[in-house]
Amino acid sequence: MEHAGSLPPGWVDIHCHILPGLDDGPPNWDQTLAMARLAVRDGIAWIVATPHQRGRYEENTPAVIAARCEELKRKLLEAAIPLEIFNGADVRIDEGLVESLKRGEVSTLGGGRYLLLELPHDVYFPLDSLLRELKRIGVTGILTHPERNTALLRHPEKLQEVISAGALIQLTAGSLTGAFGPAIRQFAEELLLAGRVHVVASDGHGVRGRPPVMGEAARHIARRLGRDVADILCRRNPARIVRGLPVQSLERVEAVEPFWRRAWRRLAG
Repeated sequence: MEHAGSLPPGWVDIHCHILPGLDDGPPNWDQTLAMARLAVRDGIAWIVATPHQRGRYEENTPAVIAARCEELKRKLLEAAIPLEIFNGADVRIDEGLVESLKRGEVSTLGGGRYLLLELPHDVYFPLDSLLRELKRIGVTGILTHPERNTALLRHPEKLQEVISAGALIQLTAGSLTGAFGPAIRQFAEELLLAGRVHVVASDGHGVRGRPPVMGEAARHIARRLGRDVADILCRRNPARIVRGLPVQSLERVEAVEPFWRRAWRRLAG
């Protein structure tokens, strides 16, 4: 267990599109610095910059991302914004991902130990073979915002095979606070209460719409499950991911009827 002094002084956001001009995040440095100021006001101390990678973002190579992160660090220092930046990527799952990773063409987190994995928003396909292949080369996949995937919303039981194959689950902070609607909020809550969540992140894209904030979600978790769980999901576990250390898994904290079974009863009734 970490000593208080070894932990960052605020939340740790491992999924944030804060770098300008690389994807659908901020278009310029002014917007990037506005996001950084907002994050600090919200209580975030560390951000992993994770632009989209692969698919239609082939130009976002690890070298390009790392160089843009260094530029951001300089600008934060000049602007006296107390935010620590690390580099990573939000990696689209596709064929050849593992071979590209072996060739150093994919950005990882935590010194190469963790990899953010993004499914298409409306499709689910089996991930167990990919996740086990990653495990064989010492990499743990982190599935980003599965609660927002429409295929998993229809068949949430499929998420169990992802967890069984060793993936970590990252919820979006806004999903827990209703930013994406009631169905996604309910699914996120089910995963949280079932102890299936390993980390919460902002998936911030701008000052408005999807801002880089985690405080409201952390307070919601604290009200539901206690401050210690909120700290694990919003600070301790993400900090351990950044450092390339094993995360803490939550035990089942509350017996709840599965979301898909309740939804079926509502439709049938």
